[in-house]
Amino acid sequence: MLKRSKIVAGVAVVFLSMATMMMMPVFAAEDTNRAPELSVQTDKSEYSDSDNIAGIVKVNNLSTNPLTNIEIKVQVPEGYVTEDGKGSSGEWIYTIAQIAKGDTSETNVVFTPKKADQGAVQNANNNPGTGDFSHAQLWVCILLISAGFIVFVVKKKKGKKLITVLLVITMIGAMVPAICMSSAYAAETGTESKTNTATNTITATKDITVAGKNITLLVKMTFENQGQVADKLSYEGYNLKWQDEFNETTLNRDDWNVETHDAGWVNQEKQQYVDSAENIYLKDGKLVLQPIKTVDQNGVTSYTSGRITTQNKENFKYGIFETRVKVPKGQGYLPAFWLMAADENKYGQWPRCGEIDAMEVMGQDTSKAYATLHFGNPHNQSQGTSTLSNDTFSDTYHDFAVEWLPGKINWYMDGVLFHSADNWYSTTEGQGEITYPAPFDQQFYMILNLAVGGSWVGNPDETTDFNNQAYSIDYVKVYQKDSYDENVTKPESSVTQRDPAADGNYIINGDFATAENLTDDKDWKFITALGGDAQAVINNNKIDINNITNGGTADYSVQLVQPNIPLKKGGNYQVTFDAWADEARTMKVGVTGPDNGYVRYMADTKLDLTTQKSKYTFDFSMKQADDANGRMEFNMGNAGSTANIHITNVTLKKISQSDGSNEAKTVLADGNYVYNANFQEGANHLGFWNIKLENGKAYVTPLEDGRRLKIEAPEGTTASKPVVISQNGLALTAGINYALSFKAEGESGKSIQAAVAGKTFDATLDGKNNFYSYSFTMPATSGVNDIAFTISKPGVYYLDEIRIAEDTLIKNGSFNAGLAGYEAFVDTSAKATCVVDSITEKNVAAALTIDNTGDAAWKIQLKQNNVELVKDQWYKLTLDAKSSIDRKLMFAIQRDGSGDNNWDPYSGEQIVDLKSGYQKFTIEFQMTKATDLKSILSISMGAVDGKQITTQHQICIDNINLEKIATPGRNLLKNSNFVNGSIDNWESAITAPGQATAIFTDNKATYAITNVGSADWNVQLKQSGITLEQGHKYKVTFKAKSTEARTIKMAMLTTKYDWYGGADIALTKDVTKDVVAEFTVDKATDMNMTMVVSMGVIDGVATPASTITLSDFSLVEVQ
Repeated sequence: MLKRSKIVAGVAVVFLSMATMMMMPVFAAEDTNRAPELSVQTDKSEYSDSDNIAGIVKVNNLSTNPLTNIEIKVQVPEGYVTEDGKGSSGEWIYTIAQIAKGDTSETNVVFTPKKADQGAVQNANNNPGTGDFSHAQLWVCILLISAGFIVFVVKKKKGKKLITVLLVITMIGAMVPAICMSSAYAAETGTESKTNTATNTITATKDITVAGKNITLLVKMTFENQGQVADKLSYEGYNLKWQDEFNETTLNRDDWNVETHDAGWVNQEKQQYVDSAENIYLKDGKLVLQPIKTVDQNGVTSYTSGRITTQNKENFKYGIFETRVKVPKGQGYLPAFWLMAADENKYGQWPRCGEIDAMEVMGQDTSKAYATLHFGNPHNQSQGTSTLSNDTFSDTYHDFAVEWLPGKINWYMDGVLFHSADNWYSTTEGQGEITYPAPFDQQFYMILNLAVGGSWVGNPDETTDFNNQAYSIDYVKVYQKDSYDENVTKPESSVTQRDPAADGNYIINGDFATAENLTDDKDWKFITALGGDAQAVINNNKIDINNITNGGTADYSVQLVQPNIPLKKGGNYQVTFDAWADEARTMKVGVTGPDNGYVRYMADTKLDLTTQKSKYTFDFSMKQADDANGRMEFNMGNAGSTANIHITNVTLKKISQSDGSNEAKTVLADGNYVYNANFQEGANHLGFWNIKLENGKAYVTPLEDGRRLKIEAPEGTTASKPVVISQNGLALTAGINYALSFKAEGESGKSIQAAVAGKTFDATLDGKNNFYSYSFTMPATSGVNDIAFTISKPGVYYLDEIRIAEDTLIKNGSFNAGLAGYEAFVDTSAKATCVVDSITEKNVAAALTIDNTGDAAWKIQLKQNNVELVKDQWYKLTLDAKSSIDRKLMFAIQRDGSGDNNWDPYSGEQIVDLKSGYQKFTIEFQMTKATDLKSILSISMGAVDGKQITTQHQICIDNINLEKIATPGRNLLKNSNFVNGSIDNWESAITAPGQATAIFTDNKATYAITNVGSADWNVQLKQSGITLEQGHKYKVTFKAKSTEARTIKMAMLTTKYDWYGGADIALTKDVTKDVVAEFTVDKATDMNMTMVVSMGVIDGVATPASTITLSDFSLVEVQ
C-alpha cells in the first residue's frame, strides 16, 4: 500500500493542478449569426481638453427575438473619467436586461476631464493581469506558499489535519477567481460554459478630436439572442472509432493515401500535390503540410504542397469527424479538412456524389472559417461561416468538427454549433431525384490538403510567406454511434410566391415605362462581366443596350436580368418580348434559377435579331421544385457582334398549371426509357413502379447491397396468382429497335418473365446475379408501352439495372448512363479506380486513375459482357482514348473464358500507344468462329506489353462503338494510317542530295522537303513485303497535299525495280487530293513487292521544295 503521507501529497498536487487549470481562460467560438446594429454618436466632433464628451450609444434589435443579458463597454478616452463613476479598467460599463424584438435602446454616457487626484484612484482599481479581478495575484501567492508548506509538513510527517484545512482553503480560493475569470472571458469572446445560449460580441467606433488629437471611441457590446441556441457538441451516445494523433515519426500509410496531382488539376490551383517528405511530415506530434515555392533558372515560379486521404482505407458512414488545426496565413493559401464519397459511381461524379467541407480558411483572412455542403446537379450548396474577433485560426489551434447524421449535418468550431444543413438532394438534369438523404447516405473518406492559389481564394502574391507558414494538424478523430435510424424524410420547404400583375405578367416594368436604376437588385439589372463593356439606358418605353465596345468572353459578359420571378412546379409558362438590333446579330434568352446552381428552367435559346422590331415567343414547363427567385435573362455577350440591341414589352405569364400526375414520360438523359431503373428514387426507393403482391414482401435492399429490388414471393404464388412488377407509359416509338437489359437473381431452375411491347422474354435463373439482354422492335399496333416482370413461383428474387434503350451492339458507349453495362475490373495486385468523368471532360468519359498496373495486361480492365457476334459477319470496333502519360493500351472482343480459361480474341488483340490527347482506334474483323452471343469487350490497361507502371496516371475512354460492316476489300498495306505516329512497316528514305525531315503524327506522314535532290527517289516513303498476283486487278488510294504545286510519283516495284503499276500525281498548292490508281498485274506473281511514293525531283517537271502530307493509304484487290 501507498503510505498515507504520499497519498496526501498526491491529493494536494491534484488539488493544486485543478486550481491552476481553473484559472486558465476557456476559449469559445464566436457565433456568427446576424447581429443588431450598434452605433455611438457624440454631441460634437471636436473638443478642447477641458470639454466634457457627451455621447449616445444606440442599439437597434433587428432580430425577431429578444436580446438579453446585454453589457455595453465604452473605452474611456485617455485623460478622462466617467461622470457617473461607472468606469473601471479604462472602460465605462452599462448593462441592459432586455431589448425586445424590433426595439431600439439608447444609453447616455459622459466623460469628464480627469482631475489630478483621480489618477491614483482609478489606477488602484486597474488590474493589468485579469482586467476585472484584483484577487488573482493574491491567490497565486497563497497557492505557492501553501504548496511549499504542504511539502514541508508531509516531509516531516506532521500536521495532517492542518494540511486538510489548507487544501480546502487553497482549492476554494483558487476556484473563486478562476470561475470569475472564466465567466468574464467567456462573456468577452463568445459562449459562457454554464448556459446553452450563445453570447455574441459586436463593436462600433466613433472618431473625434480632442485638443487637436485624434481619438477613437471604442464601444463593445455582448448580448444573448434568445432565439439562437449555442448548441454544444455532445459526444453522448458516441464511441471513438478511429484516431490519428500523429505521434509517430512518419505518416501512417496504412490509414492515409498521399495523392499526387499536377498543377491546375482542379479549381485552377497553382500547386502540384507531391509525395515528398519536404511537403508532408510529422513533427512534435503534429502533421505538417508545408507549401514550397520554387523559381527555376528561367524565372518560372511553381508550387508544391501536400494532400492526404483515407479513401478505401478508413471510410465512414455518419459520425463526428473532428480535427484540431492551425492554418497558414498568406494570400493564396486554402487549407481544408473535408469529406468525399468513397465511390463516386453510386450517385455520379461531383457534385452529385456530395461533398462535406468541415473547414476551409482563406489565408488572406484567417479570422473566418467556412463550412460548406455541396450537392445536386446542377451544383448547389449550403454554407456557413465562423468568425473570431480576438484571435485568428493562424495564431492558435482550434477544433473543427462536423456531425453527420441521417438527414442532418452540423458544423462546430471549438465545440459550438455555427451551421446546420438538412435540405439537400441528389439529382441529375433530365433524370430523377434520388431518395433523401442521398447523397449523404453512403461511405465517405476524409481529406486534409493545403491548396495554393485557385479560382476561389486567388493566387499568391509578393506578400505570401512560404518560409514560416504551414498547415499544422494536431489530430483527427472519428466518433460513431452504434446504430443510426436512416428512415428520415426530406424537410418540406415552403416557398412564398408573389402574385403577378393584373394582366398575369410576372415581369415588373416590362414595358420600360419607368426609368429605373439598372445597377441595384430591384427589378431590371444590367451586368457586365468577363471583359464585357457596354451601357444600358431606358428610353421611350424600351431599353437600349448601347456602346458595346467589348462583347467579353462569355454570353453573359453583357447581360440584362430580372430576378425574383416566382415559378411553380408543373406550371406552363410563356415568355414574349419585342427586340431588334442596329445590325443583324444574335442574342440568347433564358430563364434560370440562381439559388439552384443556375439551373435552366427555360433552356438558353439563341435567336436572330434583325433591324426590324419583331416579337418573339417561347414556351417552357417548370419541372423542378417551386422557386420564388427565378431569373429572366437576356445574354448579349460574345456573340461576334457589338451592334446595339433594343428590347421592350417583356412578359412572362403562366399559361396553365399541372399537378404532374399526368405528365408523360420521355427518354431520360442517359438514354433509358425506364424510370427509376436502379431503385434509387421516390418513397422507399420504389418511385414509378407498381407492385402486385399478396402476403409477400417487396422492398429495396440497403445501399451496401447495391439497392436492388428484393421480392419475397409467398407460398401460393402461381402463374394464375403471380407477383407482378410493372411500369406504365414508356415513351417507346413504333418501328424503332430497342434493347431490354436487366440484372436478376434467384434460385436455380426458376425464372422471371419480362414483357414489353407485346413480347415476352424468359430469364432463366441459376442462383447468381446475372445480366440479361434482349432485343425487340416496337410494333405500330401494340398500343402497350408498359414493361412488366412476372414471378410465378414462390421464392426470393432480385431485380436491378432495368434498361430499355435503342439497340446497339455496345451498350452505353458514350457513358451518358454512367458505367451502366460495364465492369471495371482491378486485380488485387493492381491499384486503380474508375469513375465517369463529367467535370474535366468536355463530354462524359470513363476515367481510370491508375496507381499500379500490376504485372500483366489483364490486371486492369474495363469490360462489357454479352456482346453478340455472328459467325462470318464483319465488324468494326472503334473507341477514343487518351492518357496523362505516354503508355500502351490493348483492346479486343474475346470469348468468355471464365468457365474453361479459353479467352480466344475474336477480333485479335490490338495494342496502341496513348498520348495526352484523344485518338480514335479501330479494329475491323470477321467473326470466323461460331456465333457467340456472350462475347466480352475487353479494354486492358494493366502491364500492356509487359511494362508495369507504378506512377499515378489517368486513362480516359469514350465513344465505344461496334457496328456490322459489309465484307471489305482487305487492305494489303500494314499500318496504313500510321497508328499513334508509328512508322512500323514503312521505310522513310531520304538520300543526298535530297534533304527533308519526316514526322508521323495524327495518322499522317509529313515531309518538310528543303532540297528535292537530283532524282525522284532522293525523298521516298515505301513499304515492302506486298504480294501481287498475276492477272489480278488492284486499286491504290491515299490522300496527298503539298504547300506548293508539284508532281509526285507512286509505283509498285520489285526488288529489281521492275515496274508493276503506278501513276504520276499532279498536286495543286494547298489542296488535298484523293489519289486513286488502278492497275492489273500482267507479270509473274511476286510476294515481295514494294510500294513507293517518290517526292524528289521529277524529270521534266518543275519541282519546288515544299511540305507534303500523306495519309489514308489503301491497297486492295478489286477483282
